Amino acid sequence: MVKNSKYLIYLLGLVVSINAQAQLQQNGLSPIKRDLEITRVTFENFLKHYDDAVLLNNIKESEADYKDGKGVEIHFEAYNANIYIATASARFGKNDYEVLDTFYTDEIISLQQKRLEEATKKFIRDFYSYLPQLKPNEEFRFVFHIEDSKIKVDGKELPPSPKSAKRTYMLEAVWKMSDIAAFSKGEINESQLSNRIKIEKKITLKISKS
Repeated sequence: MVKNSKYLIYLLGLVVSINAQAQLQQNGLSPIKRDLEITRVTFENFLKHYDDAVLLNNIKESEADYKDGKGVEIHFEAYNANIYIATASARFGKNDYEVLDTFYTDEIISLQQKRLEEATKKFIRDFYSYLPQLKPNEEFRFVFHIEDSKIKVDGKELPPSPKSAKRTYMLEAVWKMSDIAAFSKGEINESQLSNRIKIEKKITLKISKS
């Protein structure tokens, strides 16, 4: 169950999504795909308003899919956070690759991953009852595509920094439906559920659309 009143904003979005998907179900949308769309919209909203800790990502577009026998995947465009600098004469809000290269150390990237993982765990713990009911052998897979936002100068896109490769990657968080079902029945606690997440980082040369 949802435990905190601050999540009302997510639930309002969820209700809107439910109403929209109810109409789609009348047109042949399966219950799993309906619930998957509700989960996608709610999780995207959750990440955009997450304030337990500052996420070092700008969450943009998301998409979801279900495959029988495998489970669901929700993909997020999660751009590296922009760096804002205030000086005596101005406040700069545009990306600067030299600044990004300096800021995104290995420690910062590790912290970025940790906070995405923590946010995903919290979402599962608080919203598990709204997730699609999958088969016991199927999985929930949340995939974050992480890279720099594009930088444009005079309307022209700058080539990426050579150092941007280390902060261009995919982070996957995976749970088995059997573990979520066990949690919903009270067979395992929150700590045990959190420990059953499988995290995998994949270096990628993927360049998404800005």
